Amino acid sequence: MIYTGGLWFGPKTEREGFAVEEERTQELARRQIRRRKKRRQRQTLIRLAGLCAAALLALGLLKALNRGTVEGVYPEQVLGVTVHTKLAPEGGQNRPGTKRTIQYIVIHETGNPAAGADAQAHGELQARGGEGTTGWHYTVDDQEIWHSIPDDEKAYHAGDGAEGEGNLHGIGIELCVNQDGDFEKTFDNAARLAGWLMNEYKIPASRVRQHFDFSGKDCPEIIRAQGRMEEFISLAESYARQAAEEEDAE
Repeated sequence: MIYTGGLWFGPKTEREGFAVEEERTQELARRQIRRRKKRRQRQTLIRLAGLCAAALLALGLLKALNRGTVEGVYPEQVLGVTVHTKLAPEGGQNRPGTKRTIQYIVIHETGNPAAGADAQAHGELQARGGEGTTGWHYTVDDQEIWHSIPDDEKAYHAGDGAEGEGNLHGIGIELCVNQDGDFEKTFDNAARLAGWLMNEYKIPASRVRQHFDFSGKDCPEIIRAQGRMEEFISLAESYARQAAEEEDAE
């Protein structure tokens, strides 16, 4: 037996001491393993969180870069107004076919007061290839809307050149001014269409513009003469909210 500090250790006591020490060593090892495991779990969670954040950021950037680049839509009606789609010939003078982002809605008037110069007449004209390179996306009268060029394609309607903001990024809406039509109803139908498009492509009111804003042409002439552009935009905003509510209810 061995005497140490007033205690006698024999073979049994010594073995017990070794067992206690061994248990302590194993417990320390287990703690280290648990700590390493927890550290790895934390690192994994951090990496996953980083990947999720990166994915969300990338998605946000993609949406920002591609705002409005979704394929053009072909509605049969917008907020109670019938839409007829009869596209201009692809690759024709009035439909170059260039894909683009959608950033503006550009308001025009046809400037044609003749009886019968309604949306169908202008839509049929565009479907035949139009007259020269001028083309626009929608024509609106007091009864209906005609859709002539896909929303996601460039058209020459804003008078600001091939790379101008209006032509390259704007959806052109022409309001008919035919003498046998009701311009107030046309005004309302056009605001319905503009509001629907605002909701569809997430276009803010600040980007609902006049033809005048891009080229200086006095168009839309009647709306400008009556000082009603702000009224039009406000009405379009109310219809955009209605379109959003209808979309949510579906």
